[in-house]
Amino acid sequence: MSGVEQRPVAEGEAGWRLDRWCRHHFPGLAHGALQKLMRTGQFRLDGRRVRGGERLQPGQIVRVPP
Repeated sequence: MSGVEQRPVAEGEAGWRLDRWCRHHFPGLAHGALQKLMRTGQFRLDGRRVRGGERLQPGQIVRVPP
C-alpha cells in the first residue's frame, strides 16, 4: 500500500488557502517541509500541481502524500 490519501475539502473550508488547510490538518508538518512537498508536486488538488496560495472550493480533492 502506498499510503497516499485523497481528502475532500469540507464546506467550512471553502476559500481557505491550501497551505492553511495543510497546517490545520497536519500541525506537526514544518512550513519548509510543506512548501517542498508542494513544489515537488506531492500535494495535489484535483490531480494537478498547485501552489500554497491556491484557494479551495468545497468538494475538491486534496492528494496527501504518505
